[in-house]
Amino acid sequence: MSGTNFVYRNVMDHTAGEFTQVLYDDVTSDPTLPRTKSVHCAACGHGEAVFFQATARGEEGMTVLFVCANPSCGHRWRD
Repeated sequence: MSGTNFVYRNVMDHTAGEFTQVLYDDVTSDPTLPRTKSVHCAACGHGEAVFFQATARGEEGMTVLFVCANPSCGHRWRD
């Protein structure tokens, strides 16, 4: 994508007590999320994943979640 000058913005407005749900099918196409090539998917072996931080159900604190960048896979795991 060199030579392009796009700026992406992802705005989320929430009210107190509202939960954010991650739609895993959408995260691999979101250009605002970081990607890494330092992990390999255990399901398909693909060498790229999208990652982000979120709270896990029933747990306190944040955890790093990975989603395989292979469009035909979509396997999810956490660090």
